Amino acid sequence: MTARRPFALFERGMYLDGQRPVALVLPATVVGALDEERLRLALDRVQARHAVLQCLVEHAADGHPWFVQQATPPPMALRIVERQTEDDWQEQARLECERLFDGRRQPLVRLVWLRGAARSELLLSCHHCICDGLSAVGLMHDILTACGRPDAKLGRRFALNNSEDVVPPEARGDRWLQRRARWKATLFKWLIRLQRIGPPLSYGPAYTLRWSIEPAAMQALVRRSKQEDVGVFAILSTAFMLACWSVRGARGVEKFVAPVDVRRYLPALQGGALFTMAPTVQLSFGGRKTINEMADFWALARALNDDMRRKIDRLASTVYERLLGLERLHPLFDRLIAYSRSRRSGRSVSLSYLGRLDASTQDYGSLHLEAIHAPSALLEPTPANLITMVAFAERLDIAFISDESSLPCAQAVQIRLLAMELLQTATALPASVASGMSAGPLPVESL
Repeated sequence: MTARRPFALFERGMYLDGQRPVALVLPATVVGALDEERLRLALDRVQARHAVLQCLVEHAADGHPWFVQQATPPPMALRIVERQTEDDWQEQARLECERLFDGRRQPLVRLVWLRGAARSELLLSCHHCICDGLSAVGLMHDILTACGRPDAKLGRRFALNNSEDVVPPEARGDRWLQRRARWKATLFKWLIRLQRIGPPLSYGPAYTLRWSIEPAAMQALVRRSKQEDVGVFAILSTAFMLACWSVRGARGVEKFVAPVDVRRYLPALQGGALFTMAPTVQLSFGGRKTINEMADFWALARALNDDMRRKIDRLASTVYERLLGLERLHPLFDRLIAYSRSRRSGRSVSLSYLGRLDASTQDYGSLHLEAIHAPSALLEPTPANLITMVAFAERLDIAFISDESSLPCAQAVQIRLLAMELLQTATALPASVASGMSAGPLPVESL
């Protein structure tokens, strides 16, 4: 019997009608000789591990999309481009963000290979309705493992679970939790029905700034992080928040948010399952008026760190309610989308940190993973304003993604420079080391 299930509400919110580019692109640089046949076999093995990658998308009469698992699924797409320069991957990342996924005919993940003699880039492009950044990292690890060490096991296989299936049985059986989920969903329905919905807003051309904090500067930042007992993400967020407010003013940026990985609360997702729901917490300095206190960087970073931990701890109690309650909102889906498109989204900033990835996974047989670059993403109707960060092999890679209407590129450049200056000052780096935080000219790519 063919496995099939409807999209969860958060998946529908990413997929929309399938006619808009909603992609997350994770680039990686690999040293060693890649073989096309072996790479295609690796993609087949990865696809066999995840039932959702064996699915095509079908739409019910009411427009609700469904995942339908195929007995003989079409393979994951592989596009090969000859590598000419070190920066070719940035243009290919732009192209991948703009390309639609044809979920009716192909899986919602594809790969681009920028083929070089000794060094290549692999760009993993995932539809955001099935993958978040950590899912993409896991897929890249599996592809390299299967390609470089064909005899290695990839881990357990994952069935086509719906959102309720990933909720632990004890939570599903909690009647009080079920009541809270129903009550909150009912309240939200009334609230959204009362909202006025205007015409959809338009935005300017999208762009991406990319740069890196090199190993010496990153090591100094980590050392200072330990001395101050403040997380690296809190330090980076403090620098970007202060820089944004300095350039845009307090009214130019209404809030800063960070997505939270909730896999820790969902045992069914342990071991590499693909997942995309990431509730956010709002970042703040505990109510302090930050514009007038930029000199007290570490006091602000500690306040942010503590405030963020408290909010994440409180979030734990709502994860199951969200997963169960969201499914009651499908009848309002069209209204929810129309409402979101009519509200200006360029006054918030999302800060997404994939963390310090395990550098022990750099070697895959004859292949060596030299770098993982910060993922780029194009979310409908605008990517504004998204800052993605990933640390790998003692190097921090950063991407700043926005559009000209929400944040002119010239101002994004100012924010980038000021944030790096704040980090240099806060970590008290010597000039020769601090220069590693501003690696030459800023490459700008339009998405």
